[in-house]
Amino acid sequence: MKVKRSLRVAELLKRDLSDIITTRVRDPLVKSVFITYVKVSDDLKYAKIYYRSIKTDSANNKLKMALERVTNFLKLELGRRTELRYIPELRFFYDSGIDEANRIDHLIEQIKQDYSS
Repeated sequence: MKVKRSLRVAELLKRDLSDIITTRVRDPLVKSVFITYVKVSDDLKYAKIYYRSIKTDSANNKLKMALERVTNFLKLELGRRTELRYIPELRFFYDSGIDEANRIDHLIEQIKQDYSS
């Protein structure tokens, strides 16, 4: 069974971006980021990078701006590490999935408490 090329490229980008952020980036704010998910368009021109931060629990505008500042550096490093002809345009998005899961868990616990009372 064939795996879509965009999925393979997404995994490659996730692995390499994580490594670049931890080893090559100097900005301590960006160093606190970990990549949770990467989605690459079918034409391989765009990559949505979903991230979380170790230091902050909520979406932080300063963090997003810091990531946008290092985007060119990240693309340059990806170009050196990968054999891709074209490095996709990187777009960063805060991954709020964990926050949503926690909110739903909290609501379920409230319902359980209300039901048992």
